[in-house]
Amino acid sequence: KADGTFDVEEQGRLLDVLGDLDAEERAFVEAELAKPIDLMALAADTSDAMKAQVYATSVMAVRVDTPQEAAYLDGLAAALGLSDETRARVHASMGAS
Repeated sequence: KADGTFDVEEQGRLLDVLGDLDAEERAFVEAELAKPIDLMALAADTSDAMKAQVYATSVMAVRVDTPQEAAYLDGLAAALGLSDETRARVHASMGAS
């Protein structure tokens, strides 16, 4: 969803990673995927100790190949209040640019 879309292929990959889900779990995941991204809510629900980890998870999950995906990571970092140094450290540790 970082680029504003979440196509069928991406949904399939995510559901494959999640493994066997019962109907209730699958319905929950699908409902969450249908919601728009709310970076401020995500940041507000993230403890200070987990902010870099949340950002790192997004860096790992997002293949930055569109301006929208780069904007998503920029917006997430800003919402989480991450410094440029922290962002650089996360990217370096993950081999991402």
